[in-house]
Amino acid sequence: MNGTNGTDDHKFEELMQTLNGINADTFSNDGKRIQTLLAAYALVSRLETPWDFVLRLCMGQPALGAALKVSKDLQLFDKWHERGDGAMTREQLAAMVSCDPNLLFRLLRHLAANHVLQETSIGVFKPTKLSISFTQSVFGEWINHLYDATIPCFFKMPMYLAQNGYKNPLDPSNGVFQYAKGWKGDMFHYYESHPVEGESFNHVMGGVMANQAGWVDIFPHNAILESDSDSESPLVVDVGGNIGHDMEKFRQLHPETASRLYLEDRPEVVKHSLCPEPVNKIGYDFFMPQPIKGARAYYMHGVLHDWSDEPARKILEMQRGAMKPGHSKLLIHDHIAPEALAHPHTTAYDLTMMVMVAGVERSEAHWSTLLKSAGYKFLRVWTSPLAVQGIIEAELEE
Repeated sequence: MNGTNGTDDHKFEELMQTLNGINADTFSNDGKRIQTLLAAYALVSRLETPWDFVLRLCMGQPALGAALKVSKDLQLFDKWHERGDGAMTREQLAAMVSCDPNLLFRLLRHLAANHVLQETSIGVFKPTKLSISFTQSVFGEWINHLYDATIPCFFKMPMYLAQNGYKNPLDPSNGVFQYAKGWKGDMFHYYESHPVEGESFNHVMGGVMANQAGWVDIFPHNAILESDSDSESPLVVDVGGNIGHDMEKFRQLHPETASRLYLEDRPEVVKHSLCPEPVNKIGYDFFMPQPIKGARAYYMHGVLHDWSDEPARKILEMQRGAMKPGHSKLLIHDHIAPEALAHPHTTAYDLTMMVMVAGVERSEAHWSTLLKSAGYKFLRVWTSPLAVQGIIEAELEE
């Protein structure tokens, strides 16, 4: 469309009208939204020149992260929200957060240029759904986490890999995270020893679980209740379940089972559980034998991708002794990376797991091999168009 005649101009106007009319509410389900989002990413890659790409990567994105972090430090979004989220001038906003108006204006313009804010007229800005979401810790803490952990680790990754002969990181106590932080020990013990960063980390992990398609949207959860003749025995054990976002989704669908549900995580995490009584909350180290015996399902969401194969195998082995042959199921809710053409969420998770915990996102074949090595039989993968992740169903090997 070179704009040399009226027909091309008309088609261009129609195209722009169509694109501008699409938003998250356009689609009948989240699966279609995700497919369209992937197509939009691909469209951007086709439209960008090399200069567009390097400008976005090397200037636009770092500047956006920094602008968000300064805004977070100034409590811009929170104070704005307290005042009703109305349109405000740069002078009003600067007075609200005690910042130089000229400095704040430069930050606000970049946020607006990236659709975090809406610029309604010159020097006048209004929040968006996105910026308002940053008032919630499950989203806003990601901005702090970006500067506390993600950026420092990826900044140090090239140096770490060069010094270690470009070998795949496998040691959770001696990886990129430890190199970046000057820390001895795994990431989880680091956060135990640094409570401010640890609290931030717990918020972002809760956000991961709370804002994805739930396991009950992927796995036929009613099947857990089938062949359940003992109404007193444990039903579901959520191993490493954080504060219980996944468990709560199941409880809400099956409230009569609450006393048979077990949420497990580190004691300092599980004490903040959002699951009401009588759901059982247990402090548990998953490198120790599983204390809840004979449950119908042992469920792990985003646990095993935190670990390379050797420690992941140990975690699986620790669950095996509690499982009842022919009754208990192992459900692993995680990325199942395709051999090619992976979703960008999966590849981003994979590299993030590598630098943070020497973990990995596994393919179906990799999962099958790992499970077999720990004494399990790989049954099948449950997927949904609503979710990037899937659920692996397994049982004890006979």
